Amino acid sequence: MAGRDTHETTLEILCQRCRRAGVAVGVGGAGGALGAGGAALHLPFAYVVFVVAGVALLPAYLTGAMFLSNLLHRKLPPRFHPGCRPVSVIVCARNEEKGIYGTIGSIAQQEYDGRVTILCVDNGSTDGTMAEMRRAAADFSRPSRVIRLFGCCEPGKARALNEGLRHVRDEYFVTVDADTRLETSALAAIVGRIAATGAGCVAGNLVSAGARTWVQKMQFWDYFVSIAAIKRYQGSYGATLVAQGAFSAYETAAVRAAGGWTDGAGEDIVLTYRLLAAGRRSLYEPRAVGFTDVPATLGALARQRSRWARGMFEGLAAVKPWSQPDAFAGYFETLNLSIVWLDLAYIFGFVPGVALALLGMPWLAGWLTLLVLPLMLIGTASVCRFQRRLPEMEARGSAWGFLLFVLVFQVVQSACSLWGYAAALTRRGIDWKR
Repeated sequence: MAGRDTHETTLEILCQRCRRAGVAVGVGGAGGALGAGGAALHLPFAYVVFVVAGVALLPAYLTGAMFLSNLLHRKLPPRFHPGCRPVSVIVCARNEEKGIYGTIGSIAQQEYDGRVTILCVDNGSTDGTMAEMRRAAADFSRPSRVIRLFGCCEPGKARALNEGLRHVRDEYFVTVDADTRLETSALAAIVGRIAATGAGCVAGNLVSAGARTWVQKMQFWDYFVSIAAIKRYQGSYGATLVAQGAFSAYETAAVRAAGGWTDGAGEDIVLTYRLLAAGRRSLYEPRAVGFTDVPATLGALARQRSRWARGMFEGLAAVKPWSQPDAFAGYFETLNLSIVWLDLAYIFGFVPGVALALLGMPWLAGWLTLLVLPLMLIGTASVCRFQRRLPEMEARGSAWGFLLFVLVFQVVQSACSLWGYAAALTRRGIDWKR
């Protein structure tokens, strides 16, 4: 009896604390009851703890750790001059007729003193992609800018990348997606960073190229605030988990030793994890800016983010967190896995709770829980302010897009991620694109 009384007393204390936080919780029968005004919804107490921790404690920890770390690592090393170091750039494309010419042009016109060999790989395109590659080669080729064209009939981005890797003859190479254009000094910044540090790979700073639709307006702030801050955080410890294929630099020997890219939704994630597992550092260079096309529709965004989520699972399956020789790499991998918890709690707890509260039914969330929304706005704005003060960052997004990003984007992100997790578990097929 004494043990039971102690258990019930502890449970009541936890419930009282939840009530003070704006969540109405009661203990009854086999589970808890969340409700107000006489309306009660009986739910397991474990569910309450799962949701509260997933949507409040975990994000608070992640945001706080990232923000403080970025403040501590605010000062970056000076720009490294690569001199006349030759470098190769792999550009893979499948049905990218509209943008491939501009991408090749942005690479060929870089402010870079050394020789640049651009390896263009057409992965079985059915449109005029190869014709546009030939046009770019004719227009931009010169002694210091060698453009070579290849075909890869086997479908799959990983196969196309490996075909390009076969032709690399330089110590370092860079990957650029067909829908990414480089800022004029981007190549010098990223090659200079990897050459000076001896890292296995360096991720570039991707920025949304345009914001025409409301979906793109949200994504601008996702790239500017979330993705950039996370990469800076991880890179400060030499463990950036994703050297994205859209724009990253690699040491050729390290990639070949890791076996190149593997088929899957997250070929760049798996490669980065393997480089970290081999004891090589993975860094982030914010001064290497690439402008990438982002999905314009909700459906396209859903497909992209579900691929990213599936790619995270593929990376975790390829290299377990506890097998990483570097403690920070293992730590960040583990944090990545905790994002699954956040997505589940957000979609199945917070979102329906807020929706019901706004309808006058605070069954899953009390009225004070709605304070999370302005707190999210304030927290995101503080990170944004930090990013804007960095010399290499420039915010061009709209205030309307920022508001959508804070209030809507996480719903879309979590829902799409759950789709990707399900696809990974059921081993569904994947698209070519990243």
